[in-house]
Amino acid sequence: MMTATDWLQLGSLILGVFTLWYLIKYVGYTKLIAEATSKPVVIATRSGVITNPPRLRNIGSGPALDVEWSVSGTKKAGKISYIESDQESEALDVNIHALEHGAVLSGTNKVTLTCSYRSISGRKTTSVSNYDFNSGLFFGASFTE
Repeated sequence: MMTATDWLQLGSLILGVFTLWYLIKYVGYTKLIAEATSKPVVIATRSGVITNPPRLRNIGSGPALDVEWSVSGTKKAGKISYIESDQESEALDVNIHALEHGAVLSGTNKVTLTCSYRSISGRKTTSVSNYDFNSGLFFGASFTE
């Protein structure tokens, strides 16, 4: 037979388990909200004359951290510690000849600039921007998490 003290301890245990479950759910929701309000989105851009090297632009709402980039068909790659929201990186170490070489190797007259980075919550994202030599523009960025 359970005494009043036993019932009180059981009730405390049940309340503790419920509180722990609630806190775990709350932390999960907080992470989702933080990610949604400070999510980086990095794309490749190029402006001006065709000989200007590309840059990376963060069009998202949070900083992109530990940014790594590479150009398909070339050995061109690099790292940037971070890119603030609504800011551009310095010009990438890629000249028009490296882009042309990658495009010729692809056989499509296009080259891709792949960029991986993480958000402040630690979520990793990869973006792929395509450069078309016929139009002289980056187009069709895609993202995977």
